[in-house]
Amino acid sequence: MKKIYAKVLAGALMLFGANIQAQRYVTEVFTDAQISVALDQTYAQNYSVLPVVLSAGQVPPGLDTLEADIYHPTNSIDTEQERPLIIYIPTGNFLPPVVNGSPNGSRKDSSAVNMAKLLAKRGYVVAVIEYRLGWNPTSPSQVVRTGTILNAAYKGMQDSKAAVRFFRNDRATSNTYKINPNKIVLLGEGTGGYIAMAHAFLNSPDKIGRLPGLGGSKFLRTQNPDSSVIDTNRVGNFNGTNDVPYDLIGLLTTGDLTKFSGNIANNPSYSSDVNMVINMGGALGDSSWMDRGQVPMIGIHAVRDPNAPYQLGDVVVPTTPPSIVIPWATGAGYNVERANFFENNASFANKIYDDAVTAAVESNYGTTIPFNGSTINVGTGKGLLPFILTEAGTYPFNHGSPWQFWNSNQPSALAPILNGGGVTAHQASAASNPFMAQSNEVGRATALTYMDTIQRFINPRIVCALGLAECDLYPTVGINEIAAKSDLVIAFPNPANNLINLEAKNGGSIRNWSMFDLTGKMVLTEQNINTNAVQISRGNLASGLYLIRFETNKGVGSVNIVIE
Repeated sequence: MKKIYAKVLAGALMLFGANIQAQRYVTEVFTDAQISVALDQTYAQNYSVLPVVLSAGQVPPGLDTLEADIYHPTNSIDTEQERPLIIYIPTGNFLPPVVNGSPNGSRKDSSAVNMAKLLAKRGYVVAVIEYRLGWNPTSPSQVVRTGTILNAAYKGMQDSKAAVRFFRNDRATSNTYKINPNKIVLLGEGTGGYIAMAHAFLNSPDKIGRLPGLGGSKFLRTQNPDSSVIDTNRVGNFNGTNDVPYDLIGLLTTGDLTKFSGNIANNPSYSSDVNMVINMGGALGDSSWMDRGQVPMIGIHAVRDPNAPYQLGDVVVPTTPPSIVIPWATGAGYNVERANFFENNASFANKIYDDAVTAAVESNYGTTIPFNGSTINVGTGKGLLPFILTEAGTYPFNHGSPWQFWNSNQPSALAPILNGGGVTAHQASAASNPFMAQSNEVGRATALTYMDTIQRFINPRIVCALGLAECDLYPTVGINEIAAKSDLVIAFPNPANNLINLEAKNGGSIRNWSMFDLTGKMVLTEQNINTNAVQISRGNLASGLYLIRFETNKGVGSVNIVIE
């Protein structure tokens, strides 16, 4: 896969140089020297149970000052007064580095810092935020593990919303960062992906219920069958905009982290809404949170990720025993297809991205690959970026985050992990990162290659999702689209009346097809069919010109069709 993407990137560089040149938000228009970084900026305060976790119950919950590192083009150089904001939420399993079994898990991670710089050089304001940590990963009870991590995720969601409100307040007052308050993107990595997805899609009280497989439909409920494990009276509402008094009684009498009460409202008068979400290696707690009319979504995921399910499956955190933490979660392979079904990605789905990265990525859509003694489907859907890495001999050692790297000599890498028999955090993480297992240099170079691929994929789609002028660089799917590859598929009769036949040529096989009208609206589609011939019924379609875009096992293309 590394070699494939290296070739992809070489082609992408030529295409971008020829067709787009230097375009803000799509390519780098600022240098490293033209980027300013405001470190350790406080964006909120709130109560955290992490002191309880780290002290084995000897220290009560405390007040946590939440900080962000903010990257942006230097104000004296950049003339733009309303810059889109990207809030980057790093990974970490809701525990600090080393405690979580990894050198990573903070806003100082190499992946977070480098992604932020790459985006800032394109003209965005990027805030890498921290969020509250703390849950009970070593409890023998799945009820406790699931209940406490769901509470941690809920509080993380409240914190990401507080960050959004902080920047809207800044825009309305001091305007330090010159953001556009109507152009805000969440980009969550790993655990941050869970937070970003909850922020975007967990948006009403009825979506807190029971988890499937444990007695109901969504969230797990504990002793009282009429109360959710997420008690909003204790931890605050969905946005975290109501004050809840600090109260230790429930925690002290039960020892249950979920019984602690306390929440601080931060800038509660501002909206917590965002305009787009990007999930990089995380998952959605429950697919029923997604509805039609929600924000656009990009999903980036290693198909063989052993911890966060790529399709539908169980979440496993490496710090826990090999058992379920959150059952029936959904990853990018499932979620992006659902977002397209709801037409939530329409703002960028009907655009033509004529670059080598898109071509390579979409050529893998709909394929099935071996995984863990069975198979897994790569899936399909505009906005899906799957990474297919070599399968490891042992399931837990499959690589799920090829964009991550660290220095094996940094303190958090040299420290031994809990109950690891002397194994360091570097050794534990390198076991599932074959690039870092070779050397720091190989790990860094490979991770940066993956980051570059991610940048080339996400930025054309971000500008269209946000309605930026740069979206005009990409034509809308329609009759004027680039000519089809006539050697792949033939459509007949043309003009057609009631039935249209698509037939793959030269022994090809049609995987997917979609039909668009003159406005670029998708009117018909069929996915994952893998056949050499398709018959399309006109149904209620009006007479006129249409475009059929197809994907075969030999490439992608399109044909124009007239319906009389």
